[in-house]
Amino acid sequence: MLGNGVLKRSYAISSIVLIISWSLASGATYVVSHDYEDRFIQATINRASDGDRIIVKSGQYRENLNVTKKVAVIGLDTGGGKPVVDAGGLGSAVVISADDVLFEGFRVVNSGKQWKDAGIKVISKNAVIRNNNVTGNVYGIVLDGSTKNSVLKNYVRENDVGISLYSSDGCTIMENDASNNTFGGILLSKANNNTIRNNNASLNHWAGIILGESSNNSVTNNIARYNENEGIWLLRSNSNTVRGNRVRYNYIFGIRLLYSNRNSVSSNTVRDNLDGISIESSNGNVLAGNNLSINGYGVYVDNSFNNRIYMNNLINNAKNAHSWNSTNFWNSTEIVSYSYRGISYNRRVGNHWSGYFGPDPFGDGLGDIPHIVMGAERDYSPLMKPSERYALRG
Repeated sequence: MLGNGVLKRSYAISSIVLIISWSLASGATYVVSHDYEDRFIQATINRASDGDRIIVKSGQYRENLNVTKKVAVIGLDTGGGKPVVDAGGLGSAVVISADDVLFEGFRVVNSGKQWKDAGIKVISKNAVIRNNNVTGNVYGIVLDGSTKNSVLKNYVRENDVGISLYSSDGCTIMENDASNNTFGGILLSKANNNTIRNNNASLNHWAGIILGESSNNSVTNNIARYNENEGIWLLRSNSNTVRGNRVRYNYIFGIRLLYSNRNSVSSNTVRDNLDGISIESSNGNVLAGNNLSINGYGVYVDNSFNNRIYMNNLINNAKNAHSWNSTNFWNSTEIVSYSYRGISYNRRVGNHWSGYFGPDPFGDGLGDIPHIVMGAERDYSPLMKPSERYALRG
């Protein structure tokens, strides 16, 4: 009987050891607070192991952090606001150098003033940067030579640049407020295959969203308003998609393409800018389905060729279109299948122009007389009604 009791206790102890071992393997939780033994975030990161979680309570933490472990670092408002990481004017406040890091819930301030000093700098992959307030830095959040990171729901204001991607690919920048920065809201430089979606990039002192030497990016459903130069600017950037953005009240350019080729600019609402869409020294782009109204120029084209411009609504602009030293297509180059007033047609389609009153003898929704754009430029299939009245098929 005694032997059986010892055996049972041995099994119980072994089970407890297994449970403890499993718990440690699955990740420990550390709590950082000025009231606890763990008072410093960096010291706790140094103690932690991959898979651990570090919870930081409200307080001011005057540290420069380097997250070198695959950990979750979570700021928790315990009554005093988000915990603050303050770099004290030296270097980057937070550097994410390990892969698979979660960093969320902090206020990050006061980076140094050197090149690429940042509130949060990511030089790794698969990081998630979420729900942080990042203000008063050179760069708010910068992804530098990184891949497949996600920057989500951050408030990134009053930096020189809000969110920056340098040579970083496959990243998602979504639902951030990147406004009121002294240069730009969101900046991509030599960054490819990224998704920029549902962000607010307004009130920046140069431009809302800038793509420089960047390709195959998707810029969709963003707001870009009241920027001092451009709402969205593509500079030497090719094969990008700019779709469904609301671009309004920018002082000069709504959407600007400069030395940028083969981009798709579609279904954007562009109002109350000097130039709605500006195409300068840019070739082979497609502008389709945009609503361009109450701008100084609806579409401004200079020294650009073989762009296809169709299914846009150009309404009540001071001048709907300007074309200089350029030859472009102001209607589709391919046959388009569409329905108009319940009847299906296969035609080349142009744009809807306020002030066009040509005849439509066939009732197919297309004017029978070309619309003169400027000089020799013509829209040979102008739409009689706004483009939403034409249901495209296929």
